[in-house]
Amino acid sequence: MFAGVQAQQIPLYSNYFFTPFIYNPAQSGTDGATEVSAIYRRQWAGMDGAPQTAAIALNGNIGSDNVGYSVYGFNDEAGIVQNYGFYAAYAYHLQLSEKNFLSFGLAGGFLNSGLNRTAIRTLDPNDPNLAGDFSGRGIFDINTGINLRIDRLQVGMAIPQLLGSPVRFLNQPGLDLENQFNTVRHFMFNVSYDIDIQAERAVLSPLVMVRTGPAIPVMVDAGGVLNIKGIGFIGAMYRSDYAVTGNLGFHINDQLTIGYAYDFSTNAYSANLGTSQELMLTWRFGSNSKVDRLENEVKRMRQMDRRRSDEMNQAIEDKLSEARDELRREYEKAREQSTEDPDAVQRAAEERRRQQQQQQQQTQQQQQQQTQTGSDELSSSAASKIQPGSKGFYVTAGVFGSEANAQRKAESLIKGGFDAGIFRDPSNNMFYVFLYKFDTYQQAQKVRADKIGGRFDGDLWIKVME
Repeated sequence: MFAGVQAQQIPLYSNYFFTPFIYNPAQSGTDGATEVSAIYRRQWAGMDGAPQTAAIALNGNIGSDNVGYSVYGFNDEAGIVQNYGFYAAYAYHLQLSEKNFLSFGLAGGFLNSGLNRTAIRTLDPNDPNLAGDFSGRGIFDINTGINLRIDRLQVGMAIPQLLGSPVRFLNQPGLDLENQFNTVRHFMFNVSYDIDIQAERAVLSPLVMVRTGPAIPVMVDAGGVLNIKGIGFIGAMYRSDYAVTGNLGFHINDQLTIGYAYDFSTNAYSANLGTSQELMLTWRFGSNSKVDRLENEVKRMRQMDRRRSDEMNQAIEDKLSEARDELRREYEKAREQSTEDPDAVQRAAEERRRQQQQQQQQTQQQQQQQTQTGSDELSSSAASKIQPGSKGFYVTAGVFGSEANAQRKAESLIKGGFDAGIFRDPSNNMFYVFLYKFDTYQQAQKVRADKIGGRFDGDLWIKVME
């Protein structure tokens, strides 16, 4: 005789805030990083046949921040029930505004649910009902989800095991398990909010997740995680009618994160359940996000600017050293002449005054010529007079991942009386707002250093197009 049993079927994790795409495919590729995560969880270690889960997942973007993907496989064992599955997910992130996104996700995969006959205990080991093969045939399964991000607030909903298909077994004589064992459609809701602490060095994220389904008790997770950049994370979670969870992790470097979770059972059977523990490893291969690409590009530009400035300062120092040596030689020569001829000092002084007057006249003429030439060079090198994106050194006033944002910056500069243009660098797909383009770095650096004759009060960089 069999009695109907209904319970939550999908694997339970305690560090899911770092792998949200496992439950909700709409959150695939939201962080911009390509990463691999491995999870091992052992639940209720004090019980025979206690649940244990092993999973591995890959998550990232496909060429654009608007398209994300994830691949997820798991093996879940609980008593005599064995489940394993493999899913591939696609997510599209629709940008509503600069910081607001609406994401849609769909995952399809293979799910196999079977019974471990060796774990079934019976008074009669030769019971004919156990003669068949209880391995599952495997079924096609679909997970779907939606996620709305409004600045720092996230609200999402996911439906794992959408089809609710019956589990089929290869051969079980005398038993009609196909009508008694089915996958159950689950409903999951999540809400979280990111709070910056210490200028984004640390982020506190309160969160709530609700799991439910047909004839499945509602389970509520409520807690939060404090993630400290470059150090690690710490968190706590209350799970209704189940446990209080503590989370601790370390960011070993920019690529590797290690996380650990410990569940303290709080229900009536806590004394008999034993401990529940979970270990997570995440390895990041890099970042595809526009923000990170922009930060790296700005950092590279500043490093190049400092290197060019160091080279120019060294050249100026060499010229000054040569000039000091030349003055020293002239002084020694004049002193020798004064020793031989008493009037040599006066003649040398008059000669120096004459040379100084000539140099002043030449300097004034050169300054006038340079002023005229500089004006002509600026005019011929202005944004509207050159081909955007061609080879050269650009005096740049802004770098953007969005062409619309770059266009607004350029329009603002034009209203302020500057000649501004835009070009896209194919190597990083970033849009640059520039004022002038020159053939040499020295010309561009001169205009950048004097802030375009003191008229520009913002930051300027030099972008090199090769």
